[in-house]
Amino acid sequence: MALALEAESRPVQIMHEGSLLPIGRVFHGRVIDGVDTELRVLFWIDKEHEDKIRQIDNGTIDQVSVGIMPKQMICSADGFDFLGPEAGLEHLFTGTTPDGNTVGENGVYCKMVGLEAFFEISLVGQGGAQNARIVNNDQSHFSPHIKALAANVTLDRLALTATATTREKPIMDVKELLAELRSTEKESMKVTIENEALKATNLTLTSERDALKTQLAAASQTEPAVKTELDELKTKHTATEASLTAADTALRDICKKVLTASGQVAAEVPEKLEDVVAKIAETKINLVAGGTSQGAESDLAASVAPAVTSFRTRR
Repeated sequence: MALALEAESRPVQIMHEGSLLPIGRVFHGRVIDGVDTELRVLFWIDKEHEDKIRQIDNGTIDQVSVGIMPKQMICSADGFDFLGPEAGLEHLFTGTTPDGNTVGENGVYCKMVGLEAFFEISLVGQGGAQNARIVNNDQSHFSPHIKALAANVTLDRLALTATATTREKPIMDVKELLAELRSTEKESMKVTIENEALKATNLTLTSERDALKTQLAAASQTEPAVKTELDELKTKHTATEASLTAADTALRDICKKVLTASGQVAAEVPEKLEDVVAKIAETKINLVAGGTSQGAESDLAASVAPAVTSFRTRR
């Protein structure tokens, strides 16, 4: 990690929130050998974040956490590499090797070998490792030259220590985590199945929509012909109505004359057409049966017989 800082500085984040831009940079590191092997680093906070600077100065924020990935995580009991090609997620999350050795139990621990990635250092409320604290210049292990460099860039609380330690108990309940992961996997499969069903439904609806579009286009093409045919039917209907009206008028006129001829001069022509026809038939039967008066016969003869009586001779 110290050598990595020589190649490139690392960001200072807040609570490992990588989606936000850093508030400062870690620019120098040094390994201190003693009772515990420590990595001491120098960092600075941008003046824009005066509230964080004050919290560090007054000791409100005094711990840090690092985001790193080692190349190997070797089990002390059997040498199993939790990051090796034979390791799976279950080995990593449970801390248990294929031989049944579990990190943190029966004196088994994990050795981190090599550095795959050094992501960032974060200001936190409580660090994951013991004594990962921010200290002042008096507790710094850096040389006077480095202190002078720090003074020139107006940095005060410059050093932090980070020691990697093992815990007697895991931070989280691994069994609960695995159960949650499996539950999440089932939910994900359910969502995938539902998504495929929705895709199929969408495909069916799309096909139906395209078919309706085709029908609409065909209907649009036949619309002029249908309109022309409809106009012709309307014209025929109008002519038929006119003919029916004329026939109705003529039939009522005949009915009136027949009633008059039968002596029913004051009789009214029925309203309904079928009653008019029935009345004409009934009156005609009466006329044929001789049920008309002399005056009625004369009236009927005058209305229906040809006007040629002046050419007749009595015999």
